[in-house]
Amino acid sequence: MNAIDLDVQGMTCGACVQRVTAALVPINGVHDVTVDLRAGRVRVTAEARVAPSQLISALAARRYESVVVTNGAPPGRATDSPPPAVAPMGGCCCS
Repeated sequence: MNAIDLDVQGMTCGACVQRVTAALVPINGVHDVTVDLRAGRVRVTAEARVAPSQLISALAARRYESVVVTNGAPPGRATDSPPPAVAPMGGCCCS
């Protein structure tokens, strides 16, 4: 099993958590999805054959921009820097 951490933009409420989870769970080989709404992070536990690009594509189809988190921070973002200001992309009722 692999754990893949994603930084997901645009999650603002419980409905977003449900949409993100619903986008990822059906992917063949995904065993668990844990969403940290406050941090904007998603951890996917999956078989090695599940590529991060599959997860990112599934989220993009639901209008959530995401990147893989490496060493605690997404590529190009220092761990102590705030996330960039981005307009919410999610298809949420709150945005």
